[in-house]
Amino acid sequence: MIASTVWNQLIDTLKVPSLDYIKYVYEGRRENITPENLPCLMVEPVRDGEPSRRTNNVDLQLLTIDIFGFSSNNFTDLPNTIVGDLNYRGVLDVAQDLRAVLKSSSTLGDIVYDVLIQPVEYATINVEKFPVRGFLQSIQILYRQTDGI
Repeated sequence: MIASTVWNQLIDTLKVPSLDYIKYVYEGRRENITPENLPCLMVEPVRDGEPSRRTNNVDLQLLTIDIFGFSSNNFTDLPNTIVGDLNYRGVLDVAQDLRAVLKSSSTLGDIVYDVLIQPVEYATINVEKFPVRGFLQSIQILYRQTDGI
């Protein structure tokens, strides 16, 4: 297994029906998000760790990925940016739905050993002069890499 295969499977996993309200899953961070792009996720690779165990030319690697999530743009009703309603998804809703998808697919289609979910960090972001709430969800993906592959 190589990191790019793990990455592609993660992106596919994030495009599941339970997250169908997410308008975009961006590969890499974006600075020019507009209200029409929300809610969205941005997936950014952070590091591909040193082997945690090496046996017979096989390494167990830890790929660290940051997932940035943004709630629906509803600046006329700011409480809905935290916990949404039938029309808007709040930041707590998006984070919970993302966590549920990652937990239910913790082997990413049986290609990795585990997805380790770190604590969520929340923030208010002023994007293009409209307030939106966001979060950072770091994950570590434990996968097997064989020499020469």
